[in-house]
Amino acid sequence: MKTSLIKIKKPSKEDLLAFRRSSQKMAELLKAHGISEDEIIAEFNAMRKQARKNATK
Repeated sequence: MKTSLIKIKKPSKEDLLAFRRSSQKMAELLKAHGISEDEIIAEFNAMRKQARKNATK
């Protein structure tokens, strides 16, 4: 069996720094609004479950 690899470009230092800044900003916003990461995941999962339920109707 032959396996094929997906080639990806390694992110630049600037891209990684921008990602870190973005994630820090998101963490600050969540904290300021009293929202936890677990709440976001739970809401996403509930929305996805409802979308799947609606799609099968």
